[in-house]
This record gives sequence, structure tokens and C-alpha cells, in this order.
Amino acid sequence: MKQVVHLIIICVALLVFGSCGGGRSVRLLPHVGDTPYQQDSILMAYAVNPDRALTLLDSALLLGNISDYRGQFIRARIYSMSLAEQHQDSAILICTALLSHDSVRHEPAEQENILDVLIVACRAKHDNEQYLHWATQKAELCRKQGEETERWRTEADIGLLMTQLGQVNEGLSKLDEAISHLDAPGSIDRMDAFIVAVKRKINALNRLHRYSEVTALAQRILDRLDHYESHAKDYAEDSYRLSWSDNPSDRDRYLDFSRAQAWGFLAQSYSLTPDPSPAGTPPRSLSPKGEGSANRELAKKYLALFDQSGYGQTFSARRMIAPTQMALGMYDEALTTYDEVEHRMAGDTLNDEYAVILRSRAIAAHAKGHTAEAYDWQTRYAHLSKAVSDSLHKSEAHEYAVRYHLQEEQLKTQEAEAASRLKSFMIAGSLLLLVVAVAVSVYYYRQKRIISEKNRALVRMINGTPPALPDDDEDPGSASTAAQPLPKGPSSTTSMQPSAPSAYTLRSLCSVRTSFIVSASTGTRSTT
Repeated sequence: MKQVVHLIIICVALLVFGSCGGGRSVRLLPHVGDTPYQQDSILMAYAVNPDRALTLLDSALLLGNISDYRGQFIRARIYSMSLAEQHQDSAILICTALLSHDSVRHEPAEQENILDVLIVACRAKHDNEQYLHWATQKAELCRKQGEETERWRTEADIGLLMTQLGQVNEGLSKLDEAISHLDAPGSIDRMDAFIVAVKRKINALNRLHRYSEVTALAQRILDRLDHYESHAKDYAEDSYRLSWSDNPSDRDRYLDFSRAQAWGFLAQSYSLTPDPSPAGTPPRSLSPKGEGSANRELAKKYLALFDQSGYGQTFSARRMIAPTQMALGMYDEALTTYDEVEHRMAGDTLNDEYAVILRSRAIAAHAKGHTAEAYDWQTRYAHLSKAVSDSLHKSEAHEYAVRYHLQEEQLKTQEAEAASRLKSFMIAGSLLLLVVAVAVSVYYYRQKRIISEKNRALVRMINGTPPALPDDDEDPGSASTAAQPLPKGPSSTTSMQPSAPSAYTLRSLCSVRTSFIVSASTGTRSTT
């Protein structure tokens, strides 16, 4: 019995050791959700350290956590958010190639994702022609797929572009139209599109220096987020961008991000808007030293909320809020951000953004009493502004071409509508002319027939064969005469020869003709 027990123990031990040895020969990869080598983690890392994000992407591709296609798409997204123009160009090249990928050709959702990246890259590069091209293509794709929410989200991008091309009223009208189509609760996807459309209008108003109009729009974003949190169960989770049921933490990050941006818009608006002045007095100064200003205090309040948010700690947030810090006299904080912006430009400094940095440095140095340093920065700013202006003048023909192309598309639409209306008028006119022609033809034919009947009747009367009349209207004398038989024999042949009519006969024929014509015209018969 003991031997049997020992044998069982030995077998169990062998099985245990065998299973352990087999496990060592298999390389098990960690679960995707437990590692930083996945799409969400990579994109989150980019906000803090772009180089780290690219390293994570390369590692994820080596581990097989991300397919080659998805890896190229993520790389394009990272490049599209870069400040370096060569990275933006790379993003455009990658996405253009991905549009012809086998996994994209018959997948409208993937096409929309790629078009989104193209729109972001072209907007960052200020390539308005391609920006308009890709945005229009996406709006048309969404329209064909019946995706109204996504379509109006894209129409908001087109509206922003129109304001940048000089068509301010038309662009703002399109933005208002997009916002009105999306301004309805009950859908997470629609709420997100609504917030995007409102932000596009805020961007347009900031470019137009209409800061006072931004306050109400930013407040609408906060109101919609509050409504969602109070009625979250009434909102359908229908967004392919926001899968909050699978990742509840994403919901908190989204709310933090959207609220922080709204606070940033409010802080900037109040910092650049003078306090309302009593009637008949000039507006108050916007000087950073203007302590006690009501709008300034509001700007500080919303700036504090912005800084306390999770999004407020990211580089994109600091870049967004730097102009507000300059307006409030927080020069050190703003210049720290501009140092990082300049570093990320990687030497690509021939642009408006670097000119803003130089101008900000000059203002900060002057405020600190460093006159020589301020003069140096201002001189560099003036030289760069001239170079940028010359560059813009060189591309002026290109800008006009973009503007002309946009106007040409609108003119084509108007011409098509006018041609359609003209065609309808021509068809209606042709039908009317046809009816008139048919009526005239029928009338002419009837009149001709009546005249022909009259002429034939007159000819018969002249030839001595008047038309037979009904019995009740016949003349007894004429009837008896017509009933007499013709004489027979040789005398009958002689009587049939024509003879010259006498004056009495001619007068009688004329009388009969006149009487017949009068009778025919009056509709009665005469026995004259």
C-alpha cells in the first residue's frame, strides 16, 4: 500500500514540474490594458513628452500590441499635433497614403478618422486650400452616410476657414447654423460636436478681436457639461470617439479637458475686455497694472480654475493660456511656456507664432525695466515681422487662389440654381406657346373650312345648281318648275346650248348671290 502511495506522489510531482518547465519556454506578452504600449497611453504621453510618445509607439509595434496600419495612423496623429512643419508634412503624407490602404477603402469610419488628422495638420500648417479640400471631402462623405452630427461638426471647420479667408459674415453664419443643428441634449456624440462647433466660433471671434462675444459662448459649453452630469442617464452613448462605458476614467478626463478649455476662454475674454464704462465716459484701460478691475478679477478667477484642472498642467494648455498670462502681467509664467514652445519648434521660427513670442519677450523686458533687452527683442520682432510679411506677400497669389476657388464654388452653385429656374421658365413658356399655337391652328382651320363651304355654295348657285332646301322652306314656284320634265327630241339638244345672259338674268343672279351671302352671314335662309 505504501508503494502505491509513493508512486502516486511521484507522478503528481512529475506533472507539476513538467508543467512549470513547459511554461518557461513560452513568452507571454502582458495584456494590452496593463501596459503603456497602447494607443491611449501613447497619445496621452504626447501631451507631456512627444519623444516619449514616439518611443512608446515603436515599442508597441515591436510587441505586436498595435498593427502596422494602426501604428502609422497614431504616428500621423502625433505628427499632426507637432509645431514643426516637417512633422506636419509627414502627417499629411502618411494619411494620404493610408487613404488608399485596403482596410480604409471600404470603411467610411476609418476614412473619417484619417480625414480628421488631415484637417488638423493642414490647419496647423495654415494650408487653407488643403484644409478646405479635406474638410469639404469629409462633409460630403458624412452626408452620403447620413451622419448629420459628424457632418455639422465638419461644417463648423469650414465656417472657421471662411472667416480666415475674409468671408467673415458667411463664415460666422455657417458656424451659427452648425451650432443650431447640434444644440440639443440627449446624445454624447452630439454634445461633443456641439462643444467643438462652439470652440470653432470662439477661435474665429478671437482672431477678429471680438473678445466680448466669447463670454456667452464659453458659458454655453459649461452649461452643457453641467446638464450632462445632472442627466447622464438621458444621454445615449453613441460616440465612436468617446467609449465611456468601457473606460469610465475617460469620461472624467473629457469633462476636465472641456471645462478647463471653457475656463481658459473665459479668462482670456475677461483679460482682454475693458470694464463697461458709464455713458459719456471713455472706456477703462486694459493695462496689466489696472488693479481693481472687475473683468481682471474675473479673469484671475477663471485662470485659477484653469490651473487647478488636470488639463491645465499639459503643454498644450500652457500654450493656450500664455496670452492671458501676458495680459494679466504674469510675464514669468508666460515666458516659461514660450521657452518650451520655442524648443519644440525645432528651429522653424519663420512664422507668426514665433513673432508673438518675440513681441511678448519685449513687453516683459520693458515691464521689468530692462530697456536695452526690450529694444533688442523689439528689433528682432520687427525684422521677423517683415520677413513673415514678405513671405505672405509671396504667397498672396496662392491665398487669392484659395479665396477665388471658394467663391467660384459658390458661384457655380448659384449659376446651377439660376439655370434650373431658367430651364423651368423655358419649359413653361414652350408649353404655353404650344397651346396658343394649337388654338390658333384650330381656329384658322375652322375659319378656312367655313369660307370654303361658302365659296362652294356660291359656285353652285352661279352654275345654276343651287343647293336643295328643306321641304318646309321650299318655294312652290321653284319646286314646280324644277319638277317639269325636259323636252325630248332634237329641240332638247338645242335648248342645252349656252346663250349670252340677258341683263335681267345677271341682275337676278346678283340678287340671289347677295341674298345668299347675307343669309349665310346671319344664319337664316332667304327666298329672294
